[in-house]
Amino acid sequence: MRGWILAFAAIAGSVPAAAQANDLPIARGFWINAADQCASATNGYAFDGARWGAVYFYGPGGSMGPAIELEAITQTRPVAGGFTYMQFGGYDGVGYFYVKSLGPDRMMLRTGAPGPEGIQVMDDTLVGCGMGVLSAKMQTALRRAAPALPVK
Repeated sequence: MRGWILAFAAIAGSVPAAAQANDLPIARGFWINAADQCASATNGYAFDGARWGAVYFYGPGGSMGPAIELEAITQTRPVAGGFTYMQFGGYDGVGYFYVKSLGPDRMMLRTGAPGPEGIQVMDDTLVGCGMGVLSAKMQTALRRAAPALPVK
């Protein structure tokens, strides 16, 4: 996931973002890899209704951070396969982020990033975590980074 976080930062950070209404098929909240546990999550993605991005702790055992990389979503549009494309700032280049709802607390994140052999595509199934089940340090990071997240 760390490689995709860096790809996200490179793509999203290339153009300044301006907030604008968007329509994503997923709930506002904190999303982690389906193989991880909410209570011990040290990295994931926050969606506060207007911004999307990574919130994570790094270093040995997640002892450093948090790093907060939220970007305003300036445009959304449907794309093939039932996904919705998220645009950050004015960027509409080679890399991309698509989301697709798989139910109330499940989604698919499809990330496409340029690589040496063309576009590398990665699909990750993510699950939503209620704020109350996250660690105290993750709750603190999210309250600071995205105060509009639901408390559920």
